[in-house]
Amino acid sequence: MNKMMRRGIGLLFGLLLTTTTITSTMTTTYAAGTTQPTTPFSDLGDSFAKPDILTLAAKGVVKGYPDGTFRPQDPVTRAEFAAMLLRAKEMPPSLTYSGAFRDVQRGAWFMPYAELSYRLGITNGTSATTFSPQRAITREEMIKMVVSALGRESETARHLSYAVYSKPVLSYKDCQAIARWAVKPIAYASIKGMIKGTNDGRVLPKRVATRAEVAAFLNRSVMKENRGQLPVPVSRGGHLLAEAKKEAVATAYTYSGKLSYTGLPVREGLVAVDPDKIPLGSHLYIPGYGFGVAGDTGGKINDMRVDLYHDSYRDAINFGRKDVDVYVLD
Repeated sequence: MNKMMRRGIGLLFGLLLTTTTITSTMTTTYAAGTTQPTTPFSDLGDSFAKPDILTLAAKGVVKGYPDGTFRPQDPVTRAEFAAMLLRAKEMPPSLTYSGAFRDVQRGAWFMPYAELSYRLGITNGTSATTFSPQRAITREEMIKMVVSALGRESETARHLSYAVYSKPVLSYKDCQAIARWAVKPIAYASIKGMIKGTNDGRVLPKRVATRAEVAAFLNRSVMKENRGQLPVPVSRGGHLLAEAKKEAVATAYTYSGKLSYTGLPVREGLVAVDPDKIPLGSHLYIPGYGFGVAGDTGGKINDMRVDLYHDSYRDAINFGRKDVDVYVLD
């Protein structure tokens, strides 16, 4: 990711979650003799996240309210965050409905985002059957989902050793409040300079994330100057670019009663790969199958062969064996 990030992004990330420092730094950015960007929102004032909000608004990642406000201090729901995150990644959501979560109904505005974030391994929901779309997202949930959305880097985070991840985590005074599933993502984000504790040394994992914080975090961690440039033929329209296209032979498998190699529960979109050919954690698009994540391996999955998960044995058998194009997105 480093080569794709803006120059100086490590410094900016380090300021993200330190409210006092951020405010001071962003104010300094608009010193005498400079011009602040024109804003379509009436309530941004001198918000530390104003440049980030304006950048994301121009790209359609975040939106304001009918009264012309952005409400930067308002909380963000999990549904809203999933939508913002996938828009930031420039991934057109699929309209396919799998019913992964009982509280995500067909036709709900957030359904495509909740379903795709699950299919890509960005979230497992709040339980095996719930997404909790209307619940405000916490800072640790925000960090976990963003790290999971970074493709190959999510695997780097998952493989951090205790010696590596314990030091940044234990440096936070409220480290005991961090959920077990968020420890490595928070450590990784800290190591990479994506987050920094508050002035009194806390990370505030359970605090609800504000719209300003979310906009700043997404703009500085997910938005990239240089994405893949290879056009992808996405079904039902949409615009998508990939880093690489690989020709592969695809087979299919179904539920085995085990978690995947990367620890993800099996689901539609989980793709078994040869890690030497397609790095684990990579987000993929396979015409005829859809979006997926390289999240599993197999003894017979060697070279350019991929195994595509299907929910039923019948679907797996009907898929058979096919030649496919695998687009590696990140």
